[in-house]
Amino acid sequence: MNNNTNFFSDDKGAAAVLKHGILGRYAAKFMAKTSSTSPGKRVGFLDGYAGQGEYVNPINGHTEEGSPAIALGIAANLLNGVGREPHLVFVERDKTAFKSLSAVVAGSAYPHAVALEGDVADHVQTALDEFKDMPALVFLDPFGSALNHEVLVDQILKRSSTQPTEVLLNFSLQALRRIGGRLAEPDGASGREKALARVDTWLGGDWWRAYFTAPEVLALPADERISAAALNIAYAHSKRVHVATGCGYFSVPVRRKPSDKPLFLLTLYFPRQLAVFDYNETVSMAQQDWREFLHKVELGEAELLDERDPALYSRVSELEELFKLDEAQINFDAISTIKDSIREALLTRVSVSVRKDFSLIMGAARGLGREKHLRAAWKELAAEGLVAECPKGVALDSAVIMRAN
Repeated sequence: MNNNTNFFSDDKGAAAVLKHGILGRYAAKFMAKTSSTSPGKRVGFLDGYAGQGEYVNPINGHTEEGSPAIALGIAANLLNGVGREPHLVFVERDKTAFKSLSAVVAGSAYPHAVALEGDVADHVQTALDEFKDMPALVFLDPFGSALNHEVLVDQILKRSSTQPTEVLLNFSLQALRRIGGRLAEPDGASGREKALARVDTWLGGDWWRAYFTAPEVLALPADERISAAALNIAYAHSKRVHVATGCGYFSVPVRRKPSDKPLFLLTLYFPRQLAVFDYNETVSMAQQDWREFLHKVELGEAELLDERDPALYSRVSELEELFKLDEAQINFDAISTIKDSIREALLTRVSVSVRKDFSLIMGAARGLGREKHLRAAWKELAAEGLVAECPKGVALDSAVIMRAN
């Protein structure tokens, strides 16, 4: 059953920081920007696997915001602050989680929010009808297999509307690794066919099964094959959605720690190229949140060691210094990578557009670097005489970088 009941009790704190950091920032940008020009200043938000709404962290006893609480906070700020009107629909299948969700929604007193019990596939059309003539952001964050492929493609991303519809999808690599491993089981193994059929529905056919026995996967060490196949399937799925809908996509691997395998990809599907700039900005800032969270965890462990061995050097001081150096290196590398990408692009053309050529400009720094890094790179290249200076008063996401004469 797909629900978020145990989200904070299964040691995924760091992953939650990254995921919610992206969701909170991007949902706020999407709602604010799109509602500014929509009829009635309205905008829709559907949370298809809403969970309890908020959670008590069993480690520290603090109440943590789930995606519904995050969305309700954004909506209230927009309504009360600038007169925008977000319409929120939350769906949850688990009865216990739904009871908690309903209390969170009712307790918020936000006038344009509703909680619906049941499977998201059964409520998608209700939500889209509610969002008639509104831009809409759909957040799909299941534990395990996601919404049926046909519903994602045909009902949501192809919905009939003059307003943009975007989807932020948690694509579970964990679930794919677990269920994909069952392909090696003999026919008739208990639960095997049901599990495989569930993935077929999720991904739109059984095409994904061949990836687990692809030559390039079998050539890998045995302990790497399932993970490699799952990641290849995830990116192939995004391409299939792109072909079917024309939407672009931007995937972010989410891990507990830098050395861990990704738990899932948080993928944005978008019909408008201008979404890339804002999503990249939120991803970069959330990545920084994630690194700071992991740093604080390390500091907590180091403080305990320092207390036990006060005669030794301070592990806390060492970690603080290493973190500052690492962050400085990340910033330096992002700027250097962007500079190299722009230099290479301008070997064969006279200009690059931040909006149209964003991925080309950012290169390997996409998702890590952001506006401040791009501005710094542009300034340094202008000082070197390679490009014209950035025009004053021009928003960066609509600027064009011109090769110097």
